[in-house]
Amino acid sequence: MKPLILIDGSSALYRAYHVFPFLINSRGEPTGAIFGFINILKNLINRYQPSHIAIIFDSSSKTFRHELFKHYKCNRSPMPNNLRIQIDPLYEIILAMGLKIITVNGVEADDVIGTLVYKFNKTGIFILISSNDKDMAQLVTHRVNMINNINKNLMGPDDIKKKYGVLPELIVDLFAIMGDSTDNIPGIPKIGKKTALILLREIGNIKRIYSNLDKISSLSFRGAKNIALRLNKYREIALLSYKLAKIKTDVIVNSEYEDLIMNNINTLLLKKLFNRHEFKRFLDN
Repeated sequence: MKPLILIDGSSALYRAYHVFPFLINSRGEPTGAIFGFINILKNLINRYQPSHIAIIFDSSSKTFRHELFKHYKCNRSPMPNNLRIQIDPLYEIILAMGLKIITVNGVEADDVIGTLVYKFNKTGIFILISSNDKDMAQLVTHRVNMINNINKNLMGPDDIKKKYGVLPELIVDLFAIMGDSTDNIPGIPKIGKKTALILLREIGNIKRIYSNLDKISSLSFRGAKNIALRLNKYREIALLSYKLAKIKTDVIVNSEYEDLIMNNINTLLLKKLFNRHEFKRFLDN
């Protein structure tokens, strides 16, 4: 069976923008993000020959995570204007390629992808998630792999453990304890990755950790007793961090598997758009 590819559009968009930051056409219009994104898309299609694809973007609205924690992702800069103006032209090209774009207000692209994974994985479909977002690691199983858009490698459960120190089912617990500066998830102050991994390996997930605080002082690492006190003191922050890091799998997404099939390409329109943006490489392929 050919794989279903779910593309984290927002992640790919920013990667493309930073790879080709100065690409412009003869009219002085920025085109680097569009070019880079389509290049990623074409490489995925050529390499994996999928029959179904969905490209999922973050919505422009605030999400439920901002309601839980007002400082969520507050350390991120606003989208640059020369990237923002490339979004609509990019959408036009994607649709001309016969591909499905999905955006849901109030949640992130991660949550839509998580919902689609949960929905379709039960049918036995092999799913590939194209994303550089480490949060996606929690979705990985033997039938759901991540594609690293930088080195093109597939990542299964063992690869996730090798990279992060825990299997996918403990990724959320890891971020809940140690935090995540990228998304401004607080975690427990002064507990880093090394200590978090010891706790998860020796005791288990965050629920088991909080049910066994009395056992932490007997663990063989320096300051174990103080770690138990710190965990207890910042229990609410840890549980909040868990909610922020956890990808939703119950978003209302009005797309069925058959809706994600790669439809016929609108060749004439696509040629016109590639000419418009001066993408000569894509005109020849």
